[in-house]
Amino acid sequence: MTTTPDTTTTPKSKLIQQQQQQPFDPLSTTPATNLVSPLPPDLDADVLVVGGRDVRHILYTAYAEIGEHKLQESGESKRRRDNSRRSSLGLGESRRRKIDVTVSHEDKYVVARNVLVLSLLLGVDLDGAGAGGNGEGSGNMEVEKDAEEAGAEQMDVEEGAEKEADVKEGDDKDKDAKGKAAMEKLARIWDIYYTRFLPDPETRNLLASQAEKLCQVSKTMEDWEQGPYGGTIHLVNQKSLDAVRGVWEQYAEAARSALHTEKVRELHSALVEGMRSSPDEQRQKWALGSSVAPLTVLLKDQIGFYVQVAWEFDQNIANAMMLFPNPTFAAGLLSEPDSESESESQSPGRRRRLAYPSNGVLGYHLALIKAPLTELSPLRIDRDGNDFKDGIDEDPNGHMTALRVAMHQFTQWSLAFRELAAAEQKGLTIRFAVDGWFPLCQSLLHPPAAAKTKKQFDIIDTTDLSSLWDPSAAGVPDPPGLLGLLVAAKRLLKDRASSTLVLDDGDGLSLVDDNVNGDGNMDSNNSSSAQAEASIFANSTTGAFILGMAPVEYWSNASVKATVDECLLAASSLYDEDREQLQGLDKGQEGMAAAAAARVKKVEEQGLHISNRLSRKHSRWLAPGRQQQHGGKWGKSPVVNVDAKELAEAAWSVYKDSVIYQIEGQRVVHEGQDLIKISWGKGLWQTFMDFIGVVGGQFEMDREEFRQAIMEKIGGNVVQDTLLEKVLGEVVSGSTTATEAEADGCPVFTASFDVTSGTLTTITGHLDFITGEDKQLLADKTVPISLRQSSPWTIDIVLGAGTLVKPLVFPTPVLKEGSKTRVARKSGYIEVIAPAILNPLAAKVLDEYIFPTVLQTTESSSETSQLVPTTLNAPTVNLDSLPILSISDTSGLSFLGPLASSMYSPRELHERQAALEKGLPETSWDSARLNLKESLHTMINIAAGLQVGQSGLFALCPVSGSGSSSSSSGGRHILILVSAIRLDCSAQSGGGIVIDAAVLPLTHSLLAKKNNKNNDDDEDLQSFLVLLRTLDCVDLSVTDAELALWKSILPSFAERCRTWSHSPSSCEYATTGQVPLSLKNGDPVLCTCGTGHFPPNYLSLPLWESAAAPHATRVAISAPYCSPVVEKVVFDPVLAKKIAERGLEEALRKKEERCRSCGKGEEELVEERKANGGETAGKTAEVLRKCARCLKVKYCSAECQRRDWKTHRTECVESEEHHR
Repeated sequence: MTTTPDTTTTPKSKLIQQQQQQPFDPLSTTPATNLVSPLPPDLDADVLVVGGRDVRHILYTAYAEIGEHKLQESGESKRRRDNSRRSSLGLGESRRRKIDVTVSHEDKYVVARNVLVLSLLLGVDLDGAGAGGNGEGSGNMEVEKDAEEAGAEQMDVEEGAEKEADVKEGDDKDKDAKGKAAMEKLARIWDIYYTRFLPDPETRNLLASQAEKLCQVSKTMEDWEQGPYGGTIHLVNQKSLDAVRGVWEQYAEAARSALHTEKVRELHSALVEGMRSSPDEQRQKWALGSSVAPLTVLLKDQIGFYVQVAWEFDQNIANAMMLFPNPTFAAGLLSEPDSESESESQSPGRRRRLAYPSNGVLGYHLALIKAPLTELSPLRIDRDGNDFKDGIDEDPNGHMTALRVAMHQFTQWSLAFRELAAAEQKGLTIRFAVDGWFPLCQSLLHPPAAAKTKKQFDIIDTTDLSSLWDPSAAGVPDPPGLLGLLVAAKRLLKDRASSTLVLDDGDGLSLVDDNVNGDGNMDSNNSSSAQAEASIFANSTTGAFILGMAPVEYWSNASVKATVDECLLAASSLYDEDREQLQGLDKGQEGMAAAAAARVKKVEEQGLHISNRLSRKHSRWLAPGRQQQHGGKWGKSPVVNVDAKELAEAAWSVYKDSVIYQIEGQRVVHEGQDLIKISWGKGLWQTFMDFIGVVGGQFEMDREEFRQAIMEKIGGNVVQDTLLEKVLGEVVSGSTTATEAEADGCPVFTASFDVTSGTLTTITGHLDFITGEDKQLLADKTVPISLRQSSPWTIDIVLGAGTLVKPLVFPTPVLKEGSKTRVARKSGYIEVIAPAILNPLAAKVLDEYIFPTVLQTTESSSETSQLVPTTLNAPTVNLDSLPILSISDTSGLSFLGPLASSMYSPRELHERQAALEKGLPETSWDSARLNLKESLHTMINIAAGLQVGQSGLFALCPVSGSGSSSSSSGGRHILILVSAIRLDCSAQSGGGIVIDAAVLPLTHSLLAKKNNKNNDDDEDLQSFLVLLRTLDCVDLSVTDAELALWKSILPSFAERCRTWSHSPSSCEYATTGQVPLSLKNGDPVLCTCGTGHFPPNYLSLPLWESAAAPHATRVAISAPYCSPVVEKVVFDPVLAKKIAERGLEEALRKKEERCRSCGKGEEELVEERKANGGETAGKTAEVLRKCARCLKVKYCSAECQRRDWKTHRTECVESEEHHR
């Protein structure tokens, strides 16, 4: 596509000057995350990473696929063990999925570093490192050959045994030697990639030899592709290859030079000078918060001190000692990052500064420094023969501890990468491009004519993209901003429900401008001006609808990403700042507490816009729990009609609010419709054209009228008019027209917009009755017609008493309340005019939409495609690779309290408190979501031993009188058996926990088998259920609505951790088209594909493996945290007050007694009674009283004790004090 000549475009010299002002920033501080986590675990993945600064995401993705490696284990042994595990879990020896990752960055020095380190890792001896693969194992083969020859000489048994022992001893020594060599090489690779000054000549030699090797195999694209690394690592074009080759030449020249040569002195000077700039303290604080989550409180000072000391050491001591500068850092400081001339030599006068802190440790999961882990936990640093000792807290400053933890993770992740990329499997392919994200996306959108197909992706990840408003990041002047990225993503993502754009708004960007006040109402005036300026949509519903993308977290208000550590860090930063400012003044502790409390309140009022949103391509499969089916074929994308002028108004409103107002230096004063003052640079104009093309392709409309309306908005010239006409002419409308859809019985929709504001208002669904039987029923005037809402996307048209049900699956969430119906009995159609949901918190129907699972069609090796369940906002995890928390000593689990409590938003805390003050039991609360959070909160606390009566056995029991019929299992409908609490420190979770559990729904069919006396296994199941009644199984009282909500989210918890495959022919999800299978009591909830797939020794319960496991499914349960794109997510104000008074760590360290029922602490109750003038004002000993029987659990009132008795009675044991 061509663009108009542009005289206002920023000159290239100015662009280069802007780029030179940017620091060299080769290392990101965002914790490593699994790039393919949004996809089902057996789906091949094509990933685009824009702005990828380092390789930690790639390494961790491989680790999430492979898992931890056992040191001293041969490659063949590893493969046998892995195939055995996969076979036991129902996978057999099926192939691993293929992962293809394209990584772009505009700085060639960043890309050259990344290709270099990955090529080094490909050369690690897998057998020596115990990772499996094609290592140098010829020595072992020769030994085996010798043994065979010796056996052929007919040695006697004793001589053969001696020879075999000698062979084994030699084999072990060989493995030890290779393992040591592999570990030493990995340590040197770490130094090359992460240390600013190289420690020894061996490391310099490794760098020099590898750089020289890369230069020799990269002379042409053909040389590279046929070279030793071309099977795994690719450069997307000759330009990128030439750029990185020039950098490798610099590495080789410098690494081969002597310390006192002019070349090395120049690099040394550049590195030292580049570190003299003042550190960005605020960036450091927030970076540390994500790196050590969820143990920010306990580790922020320790890690902060480590980062500061490491920086100052290189600033001062390294300079004085004249240590050897690492060319992978220093070379990037000498010249501009994107020179037009690849052969241009270095210019000594051009220098960049090194971004602070540029510390590779921060990209790893540093919470493991202090998190108490079990002896067999993955990533525990004092196991598997490592030289790490127990008692890692013996290093008080955290110097070596942080480094050891990071290096151990680097080793494990690198070995996984090496295995996944092994030549025989080809499970991983990495492609690198030296380009800004905008030019790259344009080249992908408009491939050369020779290209056979256009590259499309399952995932586009922007976690490391430095700034969407920075020209150096985009690679073009007049950057198009977030809207440009959304438009590109819409066109580059595959047409699947699982296709995901991962957005990071670390610079203050948010998908919406909406904020929520304490009452749960949207209030745009409640956001700061900075946040308002950085918002993408003034109205998220309208913007997402016309783009055809669904921000899942916005509709569900649920995320597995915990934000409590970022909130606590904000409070801590405010406290520290006020303490420093008030020291020396006559304020004292009370004054500092008041000042910090005021600052915390300000944070509360403004809300926090936290990073990592998920935005998915819009599809009809977003309707949860019910999929439309017509004539045996799964429905196509819906047809949506619009008025051309209304759509033009909506499109212009979105573009104006999201782009024109955002471009620094491009702001204009609007005078009516005279918008000709806009500077249409290349980035802005190309984004606008692509945006109009995407919007125009979404709907059925008069395209000529739409073009004219847009031209009136932009005041365009003849050239622009021609190009706009061309864009709309190239738009391919949906494969199904309105006429075709009506003939097929598929619904047709019409969207209406407010002509003044451009806001989406209503959606009209038109459904024709096709069959004669259906038409006859509709024509009968005695048959009543009613509406019911079965999901946020679905309104069912019900004829009679359910005689005929016709679901209308709308293209955006709608409300049944306020909808209207047009019934044409003679013509044979019904129309439903439904208002679009503009405020997620105001729609009750979204209260039960938390972790949806939908069916999507995927390619299959057979001729028929397969329907596979896909979770929309619950990222997949490899449970067996996640660290396991030790719950034997709860003193190290203080962080779990705030982490579990933070799943409540301030709005929900207000609702919860109001219900408790009214004396309402949980089972009478109006919100099933809030009830579910209460149950999860109780489950976490009891499973971790934070409350009296530690137990991992839980049962969901509908309360009597709630409409549930009691089953023969004593009222227990679903069993949840917790195996472990695991840490997920990746960026996708924000530093959270995952409950590794088995779920066993007690269905009617299963209980009927239990009563069958003719089967020994069934008899065991009955015995197992009876056994549970004698154990500490906690009965969680739930309402019918909460139980249904549990059933609706269990499929996502099962799908996100599955290690098994769905059967194409017998999976109940596919055959019924329902996920979950049913919400009715006693009916199956989950498909049977996943039952019985557990690792050995999963639960230490009698009869577990023989009786219960064959009927249970493994799940990964995460708390549903509120999404900061919807409402405020700050923590409990009581906790904020304590932080202000005592400091962050002290406030959380003190274990305060709390009421078991309402959760109020002693101090909170004292303050409450002070306010009420009670007699016990100020006396903490009297506000909580012990249970008279067990003398352990405490309550603040008799009402709270009565409310909690159903739960407490299962654990209440008479105290021995009564018998003394």
